Amino acid sequence: MKTYGQYCPIAKASEVLGERWSVLVMRELLIGSHKFNDIARGLPEMSRTLLTKRLRQFEEVELLERVKGEYYLTPAGEDLRPIVFGLGDWTARWMLTDPEPEELDSEKAMWWGHSRIDTAPLPDRRIVIEFRFSDDQRLYWLVVEPELGASICLHDPGFEVDVTVQTNVATLCALWQGRGTVAAAQRDGRMTFEGARALTRVMPQVLAIAHPSVMGTSNDAPHPRVYAG
Repeated sequence: MKTYGQYCPIAKASEVLGERWSVLVMRELLIGSHKFNDIARGLPEMSRTLLTKRLRQFEEVELLERVKGEYYLTPAGEDLRPIVFGLGDWTARWMLTDPEPEELDSEKAMWWGHSRIDTAPLPDRRIVIEFRFSDDQRLYWLVVEPELGASICLHDPGFEVDVTVQTNVATLCALWQGRGTVAAAQRDGRMTFEGARALTRVMPQVLAIAHPSVMGTSNDAPHPRVYAG
C-alpha cells in the first residue's frame, strides 16, 4: 500500500480508502454483502483479482475479518458508515446530475435497490413483484418473504406475480437515488402498478428507498440474494 509519508489522519485514511474501487468495496460491505460473489456482483466492472486484493488490504488494517469464507466488518469498519454514506449525501447535493446513458443498467439498478426496499407495508406472506422496463427487455422478479427479506430473480421464479411494476431504467435509478418521488412518477406516467388494489396502493411506500446513510442498514440484516433461475 502506497503511503503519503505524512503523519496526518486524513492522509492515513486516504492510504486505506483512496485507492481505486476501495470506497465502493466498502459500500458493498456496509450495505450487508458478506459473500465474495455478492460483493463482486455489486461491482461488475471490477476485476475479481483486484477485489481480492482490496479485501485483503482491508483485512490487514483490521477493517474487516473473514469468517468461514465470508467478510464481516469490524467495529472500525462499521464506523466508516456515516463517512461513506455522508460522502454520498454530499455528492447527491452538489455533484449528482442526470445519469449518462452508459450508467443506466437495469440489473445494476435492481441489485442496488432490491435489498433496501421497505417491506413493512406488505402482507406477512410471500409477495412477488415483477419489474418490466420500457427500454430494456430483461425482466426481474422481487420475491419478498417474511423474515428473509427480498431476493432478486433473473428468471421467472415460478410463483404467481402479485404486482407488476412498469417503468424505465432512468426513472427507477433516479427514484432510488432520492431524485423525485414514486407519486410524481405515477402522475406523469413514468411508473405504473398492476395488481390487487391493497398492494398497488402501498407500492409508493415500498419503493421509496431511504438513502443508506439514514436507513441504518446493519451487518446483521439479511444480505442480498440473487437467484439466477
